[in-house]
Amino acid sequence: MIDAIAALASSAFIALGPQSLIALTAVVLIGLPHGAFDGAVALALGYGKSVKSMLGFILGYIAIAASVVLFWMMFAEIALIIFLITSVLHFGIGDRQPGGWLTRTTQTVSHGGLVVIGISILHRTEVEPIFVYLVGSETVLLWQFLNIASFGLIVVLIAYFVQAFMQSKIRLRFVELAGLSLVYYFLPPLVGFALYFCGVHSVRHLRYTWIKLRARKYGVRTLVLLALSFTLASWGAGILIFWQMPTTEMLDGTILQIIFIGLAALTVPHMLLVDGMFRRTP
Repeated sequence: MIDAIAALASSAFIALGPQSLIALTAVVLIGLPHGAFDGAVALALGYGKSVKSMLGFILGYIAIAASVVLFWMMFAEIALIIFLITSVLHFGIGDRQPGGWLTRTTQTVSHGGLVVIGISILHRTEVEPIFVYLVGSETVLLWQFLNIASFGLIVVLIAYFVQAFMQSKIRLRFVELAGLSLVYYFLPPLVGFALYFCGVHSVRHLRYTWIKLRARKYGVRTLVLLALSFTLASWGAGILIFWQMPTTEMLDGTILQIIFIGLAALTVPHMLLVDGMFRRTP
């Protein structure tokens, strides 16, 4: 895969500036640990009743993540498209407020779509080399998907504006999205994404999970220890993968691969656990 990327990158070389490197560091150190409460969530869902059940959860979590990486290695462009779609849903679900089905759906697509599709379309020239490094091939299909999705996003955003005008309870969240749109437009793509991922999504998710777990009488020490364990494990896996990758002059491209493919691998089990199961519990 590295060789394929090297050939393509000769015409789309990427050198991450200081801002982008700081943004990626924030994603790893601040954003990535937001999923570290997954161990505690599994405990709340009943997987901690025995060592065997918790071990089964951990192995299943790792197996799903490994399957995502394997699928990415075989079908990188399709895997990236799927990752973008799941990111839209995951971010949007975390940002939406209670309401009717139509209101919740509009909020989900608007909030998740603007950070994923919006940043890509607004900064196509800067984002294209990043995509090339991530898929190791041409990105024609990917941009066809994003171009079509952007038109759908515009329609949904207009619907969201109308809903916010008519429903005062979602107005403040719409104003938040409007402010973030300026961030996405004026800042470099990785910086805009990092600000959202670390300062909005991760904070909101951690607050939601913490409150819900504490309401179930789980102790602070237990939650912190589980979160720390999962965080260190994810960091350790990333360092190990980086150490094992062939030496290459494209260090920035290698960093991008590890971070974003790693995020994709962790997002799937994290989303299944949190959005698919935990949010449905009282």
